[in-house]
Amino acid sequence: MYELIILSLLMRAPTHGYLIAQVINDVIGPFARASNGRLYPLLTKLVASGVISVQEEAASDGGRISRSFAITSPGRARFLELMRDTSSSPREYRELFAFKVTAFDQIEASDRLALIRHYAGFCRAHAEHLMTQARDLSEHGSSYGHSLAHGQRFASLFGHLVEVWQGELRWAEQLLRDETQD
Repeated sequence: MYELIILSLLMRAPTHGYLIAQVINDVIGPFARASNGRLYPLLTKLVASGVISVQEEAASDGGRISRSFAITSPGRARFLELMRDTSSSPREYRELFAFKVTAFDQIEASDRLALIRHYAGFCRAHAEHLMTQARDLSEHGSSYGHSLAHGQRFASLFGHLVEVWQGELRWAEQLLRDETQD
């Protein structure tokens, strides 16, 4: 996800490393933080692979080096590849899709529609799976060795998660309506 965030920022304009870190932390926060020990090696790797370049480097009075990064032509292609990707990181896909929506202005309408439709199906599949699990639990819960209280907690969890995925589906459907009205 960090690579996509970095490239989407650089698609807009050259950006300093500290601003990249701030945006990543805003996206993943409030409790998670991108460490410099993870971010700067990734930036170095992206520079080495030719996806981004160092546009400006300056030393502060304290000797700290500040770098500004810019996207390259291969970086633009990589950004588009990451935006179109719907199969990597299924565990993070909900958060990843939400971030992709913020970069929709940087991709073609056909790509936006494909992503939204895929996400709607992803949400629908999650909600249906959880409803099936809840039904199975109510019909066969005691055969799994669950106590009544344990089964009720699972039922509560499944109900909550179904609502979450149905909310995500409603959002995807609204995005689709908005996209097709333009």
